[in-house]
Amino acid sequence: MNASQSKIFGIGLSKTGTTSLARALEILGYKTRDYLGVTKYSPGNLTSIDLDEINANDAFTDTPIPSFYRELDKKYPGSKFILTVREMDGWLKSCKKQFTQKLADKQDEASINLFMDLYGCFVFDQEKFIAGYERFVNGVLQYFKDRPDDLLVFDVTGSDGWDKLCSFLGTPAPDLPFPMANVTQIRWININDLVAITRLAGKKAQPQYSKLEPTHGKVGSLELWLSSYWKLLIEKMSNLIHGGPPGMRRATAEKVHKIILRRLSELNARIPVVSGNTRNVPYSERATWNHLWLVDVPEAGSSSINSSYPDFVISIALIEDRRPIMGVVYVPALDKVYYAQAGSNAFVIEHDKDPVIITQHKENDVKISHTMESKSASPVETLKPNQASFNHSLAMCMVAEGKLMISPLLDGTMEWETAGAHVVLNSSGRKVINTYTRKELTYNKERFENAPILIS
Repeated sequence: MNASQSKIFGIGLSKTGTTSLARALEILGYKTRDYLGVTKYSPGNLTSIDLDEINANDAFTDTPIPSFYRELDKKYPGSKFILTVREMDGWLKSCKKQFTQKLADKQDEASINLFMDLYGCFVFDQEKFIAGYERFVNGVLQYFKDRPDDLLVFDVTGSDGWDKLCSFLGTPAPDLPFPMANVTQIRWININDLVAITRLAGKKAQPQYSKLEPTHGKVGSLELWLSSYWKLLIEKMSNLIHGGPPGMRRATAEKVHKIILRRLSELNARIPVVSGNTRNVPYSERATWNHLWLVDVPEAGSSSINSSYPDFVISIALIEDRRPIMGVVYVPALDKVYYAQAGSNAFVIEHDKDPVIITQHKENDVKISHTMESKSASPVETLKPNQASFNHSLAMCMVAEGKLMISPLLDGTMEWETAGAHVVLNSSGRKVINTYTRKELTYNKERFENAPILIS
């Protein structure tokens, strides 16, 4: 679509599945904008909307689109309109949690005026919200009563899915579960709880690994490479003579894994977990999942094949519709945790210090060391691909920090290794690109092996 063509307007009120609809339209190939927002508001006046954004995209959902469906219909004839609806009790619960006085205090005058126009209030009031919802929906139905081909009433939280949406738009249905983005129970998961889980699990592993310190803190350096090599060689000789440590590590990994499984179940028992040793669920079943946890623990997956190295991690990521939306990466040997949530900043915590925002780093802002042996004064290290002793997840987090450059690409990774760090990278302003598709890396694929990836 372009500026001269018709558009797709999602005109459901906030908290009716607008984010899921936006994601579905993206999957179908439409250039989609969710929540344009407003900087000025005048009822019935399209100058309240950035029409350059409308002309530059194909599809739109959420504020302020619902408030201007009549005007948009006249401005863009032949457009399709999708009214997302939701069971009242669930909608009210979501609105009550979202539209608080605290939120209202942060809103500008335009947003407050828009809410007053819709509901007669700008802080949640159950009676006014019910009246506003019913008034709005009835107005839409009345406006389109003689145009059934132009309006689709769609219940994302009910049984509506690809068949109904694609039939309305005249497009083939993809072989994917319909998105369930911004589901209330999912959004209520606190990222700090995930941080606590990884740290608790890490303490079970620390007695095994706490004696392993990185060489001068230069993870990825030649010195660490050589140091780790000799540690591994000595340990293997010791294991041959005395036996035991590999079995102890496996037992430790099992304890760590059980702790994580139990704690994740307490957060949300309905979200399945996939890791290096729980990956045998048939794809025919997994393909129907909107959400899953991807977990990587020492010796449970492929990232810690050589657990003698001090740079192993415990990683947890929440996947929503094949995209990672929450991620935590904990390095027990350093007592360092990276974490991020989609749409927010990435953070790092060292020991018991306060969280620090990971700021965006551009390649031309740092001096790149092109070889492992470089003695450049730059704090940036270069990691060559397929460096078996280096944990991929930690490497990705260090890239987010601006402390490491990966050149030219990262290969041989599994989904549970990269998912947590993927969120950290995205939240720090970077992308994780599948070099085959040239698009952002996705998850819960038929095969868990990732294609070679490029961090940009």
